[in-house]
Amino acid sequence: MSEPNDVAFVVLQGDPATSKSRLSSVLSSPQRTALTRFCLHRITTLVNQNSLYLLAENQQAADEGHRFAITSILQEGDDLNAALRSFINSPALQGYRCVTILPNDLPFLATLEPYTLRPTQAVCFITPDSHLSGTNLLRIPTAAQDPIFAYGQNSFLHHAQGARARGLDVEVTPCPRALDIDTPDDLILAQETFPDSELWELL
Repeated sequence: MSEPNDVAFVVLQGDPATSKSRLSSVLSSPQRTALTRFCLHRITTLVNQNSLYLLAENQQAADEGHRFAITSILQEGDDLNAALRSFINSPALQGYRCVTILPNDLPFLATLEPYTLRPTQAVCFITPDSHLSGTNLLRIPTAAQDPIFAYGQNSFLHHAQGARARGLDVEVTPCPRALDIDTPDDLILAQETFPDSELWELL
């Protein structure tokens, strides 16, 4: 049974055969799968696996979680945001006060503080992507009424607006090394920023 102060972590995992399609011009399908597995492994070193969940687009995505003994939940339907709203109210998360959501494309994370700190019922933490448009990490109270999820274009702005509309304070929260890899330009930036990462030996 989870302690009432726990924070759950939910990793968003697409189908490894089709996700990260914008990288297909620079990374092969096996390389993109290797990137997925590297990111999952990194997360398991930062978070207690008893509080770690993988929201999987399909069974192939769930199998990636199973490789690392991560509790994998199949996404309901094609709408990620609707699936997240359903999942946050599921029995699996009832013992948690907050949930942190992160996509599986952050291979350089060294810490998840302050996302692991004691939860508060009144604050939403958000870490934007390197373009200040997407959302790399999002933490909301599980008790938030009708929680908004707005993954997609300009999600950072929409998440902040939605949280404030629901009476939550919003803290834009720096997270060291939370550099996502979503496009070829992101890959170039990552290689320049973290040239000594062991990831490059796998790609």
